[in-house]
Amino acid sequence: MTFSRNIVFFIVATIPILFAAVQPWVWSFYTVCIFAAFLILLWQNRINKTSMPDKICIFALGLFYLVCLVQCMPLPSSILSFLSPFRHEVLTQSIAIIDGSVTWQSISYSSLRSLAWWTFLLSLLLFFLVFRECCSSHRHMKLLIYILLGLAVVEALYGLIQALVPTLGVLWIDYIQAYLGDARGTYINRNHFAGFMEMILPLGLGYTLALGNWQEKLSLKTLMSTDRPNFQFFLTIGLAVMLLALLFSKSRAGITGWAVGFLAFVLLVHSGNKGLPWSFWVITSAIIGMVSFYSLKIGVDPILERFLRVGKDASRLDYWRDSLVIVKDHPFGTGLATFKQVFPVYNVSTISETTPYYAHNDYLQLLVEAGWIGFVALVSGFYIFLISSFRKVRHMSLQDDPFRFFLTIGALSGLVSIAFHSFFDFNLQMPANCVYFVMLIGIVDVCLWQGGEGEGKKERRWEGEKVGRTEGKMLRREDGGKVRGLEP
Repeated sequence: MTFSRNIVFFIVATIPILFAAVQPWVWSFYTVCIFAAFLILLWQNRINKTSMPDKICIFALGLFYLVCLVQCMPLPSSILSFLSPFRHEVLTQSIAIIDGSVTWQSISYSSLRSLAWWTFLLSLLLFFLVFRECCSSHRHMKLLIYILLGLAVVEALYGLIQALVPTLGVLWIDYIQAYLGDARGTYINRNHFAGFMEMILPLGLGYTLALGNWQEKLSLKTLMSTDRPNFQFFLTIGLAVMLLALLFSKSRAGITGWAVGFLAFVLLVHSGNKGLPWSFWVITSAIIGMVSFYSLKIGVDPILERFLRVGKDASRLDYWRDSLVIVKDHPFGTGLATFKQVFPVYNVSTISETTPYYAHNDYLQLLVEAGWIGFVALVSGFYIFLISSFRKVRHMSLQDDPFRFFLTIGALSGLVSIAFHSFFDFNLQMPANCVYFVMLIGIVDVCLWQGGEGEGKKERRWEGEKVGRTEGKMLRREDGGKVRGLEP
């Protein structure tokens, strides 16, 4: 299991470095890594057989994968004409020019491309299974959080440098003139950078709050005499840097999405009559104060201008309007990752030299590519999981396990943020953000649905074993290594 866990940590720590793994060879490499980690656990018989929180989620997910796989398969002419009449008609008219007839063809306009992306989506499911098995303990979850926060702070600092030095590109890519002067880290698109930040920020806030001593009411004297507040202070600085980078990405949907997620965080903490702890307001005020100070120093005019300015390029509404026509002609979908091939035929609202790769709406693009069945299956499965988690988190006890409680709320808030942001951008078309999206689902599953009393007992048993080993070593030293049952 250690090898598979190291693969998970490697993926989480490195996948956004090469431009969010947008190149096919990069995400193909990570796909192979995920399959390797899963096969190792499967060979060791370590895959957890417990079910998902709701069997409806399993059915919906299975239906989505089945529908998208059928889209890639060659089908007889009669079945193709029933499932995708428009594509069958196009093929018939095209082949009639050379006096041919329609043979077996796939629903997807690019079956190989669709199959490749389907394989990557399948690897995300396997990543979830490996994650929930390898990161089920507090120790490993803490290590994961440290990796995430360290990576996010580095990305944020790089983004702030890009905002301060407008001529600075992304790594060695300096020929792309778009988004110069905006914080975007190692992401080409600032909106995807904002999506990454809005997923990690609430998780970092949750972990910072979890470091408090929630077993008893803290006094100022106790607070000043412990080391934890010092560590919380440094984490707060890191969160402020991340939030500042998010603001200077100038992503309107990203900033608004973070605000929606933060509101969800507050409501979830406040649910169940738990009330908001005073340390929450202290940390939040410190973050807002530091962000406000440095924002005024650097200048907030570019951010305000981005919020108020209407872009000169085609609006999202134009893309959405033309995409709905594709949905009308292809109720069973056009195939995964085929939007780029199909949209130019339907693009009548805008005139541009560049071909749009995405619909700037993850939900709409999923509807175009997966069809109504795949769209309803995947989206309904996700929101059923989200709503069920909201209901269950209200019954969690803050005092019993603050770590699980705040990490669950942080992960749920990150999911809310990216779910809102996906209405206006295509974050979930980026492999790196897809991995972090699935990781947040895995954290909710581990901390909320699998945690319970069993996890707490497991941690206490591990601590007891560690204490027992320490006492055994001390006993061995006292008796000269001749204690019965212990080797000298």
